[in-house]
This record gives sequence, C-alpha cells and structure tokens, in this order.
Amino acid sequence: MSAFLPFHHDALFDAGWLSALSDEVPRTEALDRARPVVADAIARTGAAGAAVLARIDALVAGAALDAIPALLAAETVELPDAATASERSIHDLMSRVAYKRRELMPLFPDLIERVAAVHAAAIQACGTARWQLMAARARMQPGRPSSPIQGAGTRYVKSDRFDARAAESLPGIDRTRADRILKRLGEAPVPDELELRPLDGGGDLWTIKAGGISRFILRVERDRRGPFYMVEDVGPQAA
Repeated sequence: MSAFLPFHHDALFDAGWLSALSDEVPRTEALDRARPVVADAIARTGAAGAAVLARIDALVAGAALDAIPALLAAETVELPDAATASERSIHDLMSRVAYKRRELMPLFPDLIERVAAVHAAAIQACGTARWQLMAARARMQPGRPSSPIQGAGTRYVKSDRFDARAAESLPGIDRTRADRILKRLGEAPVPDELELRPLDGGGDLWTIKAGGISRFILRVERDRRGPFYMVEDVGPQAA
C-alpha cells in the first residue's frame, strides 16, 4: 500500500459546511435558518470521523507497514494542527456572525465539542494503528544482529534494521537517551523501572521503556547459548 495515508488530515471538518450562515439574515429568522446548518455540520463531522477510523483500521488489516511514518506524522503534527485550525475557523465564524446574532451562540458548543472529539479519536487511532504495525513489522521483517550480543545478565542486541526504524520515530536527542536506557537491559535481573513486559499475547515480542512515552520493541531469539532479545524498534507508545 502507499506510504501516504488514505485520507487528508483536513478531511474531518470543512468550514465551508457553515458557509450558509450569515449575519444578514433577519433576526427573527436567524435561529431557524442556522440550526439545520450547524446540525448538518455536526453530522458531517461525525461521518467524516467514522470514515477516517475505518481507513485507519484498513491499514492495520492490510499490514501497510510503509504507513508507519505517515501515521506518526498524522498523530503528532498534522491532526493536532488540523484540530486547532478547525476550532479557530469556528470561532472566527462566531465572531463574524454570532456576535451580531447572539441567539446563535448556543448552537456552536456542540459543534466545537464534536470537532474536538473526532480529531482526538483519529489521533488515538493513528497511534494505536502505528504501534500495531510496528509490532507486525518486527514479526514480518525481522532483522539480524548488528553486532555481537551484549549483556552480562540478560542478553540483547540491536537488529540491523533498528537504526533506520529509530530514525523514523525519534529525534536524535531522544535516540541518544533511548540508547543509554537500553544498556540497562543487560543487567540481571532487568531493572523494574524498565517495565519489561509482553507487547501483546503472542509471546514473541516484549517491550521496555525507552524514555518519556517511548518504548522499545524486543523480539525473542535463540542461539546456542539460549534466548536473547533482538531490539527491533523504538517509538512513542500509543496512548
């Protein structure tokens, strides 16, 4: 599938849906004319949100591994920016129209709430899908050891795919911090503060903290000496 998402980050709300609102409408008719316009905008926003969620789910179902960077960008930058721009456009309209037609003011809080909720749901869905695809990538495109296996107690090694994946997900300063934290994985026992735990129910993938909201994805491998962790990926964990 394409590395681009099958939806645009501005797809959840269109200020043009409110273009029929005007302060030129006679005061006696303003509320009756505005109510269906705002109700339609609320319905369209909800429908747009449902469509975007379905498309995000399809990325996971289709194992669209190359969508991981685009999902991260949508989750952390594009959708939050779109939510801010959408709310600003509604407030701009309120200042132009509802300021002169005060009776219209009660119509807008429900729209603002719906727009915020739909964007928040899309952001969360992008994060969840990205994390699921990162796990799928660790299984479907596993790496090989990039160096000798490390660790005096718990054994681990970065895969030869790790650095490129980390560069997709984290800025340099966060990667440096993550590398420092990763060295503690080699201690015996693994420090509790790393929160080593299974990633999902598969048993083959585990995860530990990587600093902030980020976590490593570890794949269990074996050699003649026994099991060790292949460090496959790192990135912000979905909320």
